[in-house]
Order: sequence, then C-alpha cells, then structure tokens
Amino acid sequence: MSSLIPALHPATVAQVHDLGTYLDAAAAAGFRAADFSMPAARALEAAAGRDAVIDAFQLRGIQPGAWGAGAQVIGPYAEFDASLDDVATNAALGAALGARVAAVVVPNRVDRPPDEMMDLLAMRIGDVADTAAGDGVALSLEFIGPNIWPDQPYELFSGIQGTLELIERIGRVNVGVLFDTYHFHCGDSEFADIATAGRAINHVHLNDAPPGDPSTFDDSVRRLPGDGVMDLAAITSALEAAGYKGPGGVEIFNDELRALPIHKGAARVAAACHRVFGQPEPPGSG
Repeated sequence: MSSLIPALHPATVAQVHDLGTYLDAAAAAGFRAADFSMPAARALEAAAGRDAVIDAFQLRGIQPGAWGAGAQVIGPYAEFDASLDDVATNAALGAALGARVAAVVVPNRVDRPPDEMMDLLAMRIGDVADTAAGDGVALSLEFIGPNIWPDQPYELFSGIQGTLELIERIGRVNVGVLFDTYHFHCGDSEFADIATAGRAINHVHLNDAPPGDPSTFDDSVRRLPGDGVMDLAAITSALEAAGYKGPGGVEIFNDELRALPIHKGAARVAAACHRVFGQPEPPGSG
C-alpha cells in the first residue's frame, strides 16, 4: 500500500464548524486521516476539554493531518505580533493530538520587491517556527502556483526552488515544504525539484486540474483527483521516492461539492481517491 494516505480536507466539503460532525463524515467515507480546522478543534477544547478533542480523532480512527498555523506573515506588524499567541496555542493543541505540521501560505505575488519580501518572510516565519518549535511542531510552507493576487505588483516565486531558498534564509530545522499538486501544476516547478526537496516536503495536498493553460487558472477550477489532466500516479510516486510518508489532504474549492450534505461530499471525495490511489477502502469492504 502507498505510504501517502489520502485525507479529507475541511475546505473541500460542506463548511461545518463542529469537529465531530466533520470527523464523522471522514470516518464514514473510509478516510484514515484528515486535515482539520484548528478553530473547530479549539472550540471543542473550550467546550469540553482537551481530552475530548483527542478522543474525537482516536475514537473514529482518524489520524490528524495538518492545520493552518494561524500566523499573519503578510500584513501589519501589530497583526503579526498578535498572531504569535494563536500560533503557540494552536501548536500546543496540535502536539497533544499528535499532529506535528502547521501550514503557512507564501503568496506568489506581493506588494514589495522580492529581496525585501524574502527578508521579511524569513524573519517572520522564523519567529513563527521558533514559537511552534517548543511543542515539536514544524511549519509547512505552501508555495502558490496560479496568479490569485493579480493586483500585487511584484512576482515572488511559485515553486519548490523558491520555497527552498526561503527555507535556507529562515534557517530553522522545523520548516519544510507543503507540496500541493495543483500549485505544482500551475507553478514553475519541475519533477526533478521533488527529488531535490526530498524530506523537506513535510505535507501534501492532492487535487487535479482541468485541461488548458495553467497560467490562466485561479483556485476555483481545481478538480477532484482523477477528474483532470495531471499524472497523479507519477507525482505521488515521485513524492514517495523523495521520502514523503503521511497524509495528503484533498483540497479543492468547489461550490457544488460544498453544497452537498457533508457525508455525501466526503463520500464523493473518497470515491475519487479510491479510483486514483486505491484508498481509502469503501466502507464495509473489509
């Protein structure tokens, strides 16, 4: 069986704010792992205690994947400084769950020259990494492929090599690469870059893309695995050869899928994953 585990992602299905409801849908669809909303996890912790959050995953047999770090790495200094408190709180809960990876989005177009922005990001992400490190949590930097910030005047980077350069500037051991197949398809990465990144890849998002020129795409045209043109078998084989083992959250933004009852949406995602990756197994097949 593949060492990459297809996982549900909360952005893909009906937007519920109750962690139990979300994990029920993941488990009923056969998923063994799920990325999750940290605000939903913290809401359950506030209402019922930390053990209730741990039990929410364990009793359903769901491995917790990644969550959003909660860091405002782009924007005013006051907002960034305030967000570090959330980073620390989130990291403590994530570590208690056994979830050790928090995602940070790095935009590919920005409001200042690239060298200046790289220095700013290195400083801020370094502070976030230091905040999370006390709980043994790593950051996963998500490079962005499509041009979803067209009004920003400066191009930064849209692939693995630029992310690795930023990680080198940051200089922390607990910072890696979030590899999203859609961003890989739309950005400036090559297959060889996956091997170059190697074990620096510490989280994965799975999705597909329609035919056409990726430079014209935005985030709204992502497709379920197998419903597009990507060679996902080759990509996942390259990820496994690079040493990645763990969840791959299926992250798409589709209004039709989100409009379905969450159990039906999760089942549709699981069926697509089973066709492409051979897992998760359909409920009752064992």
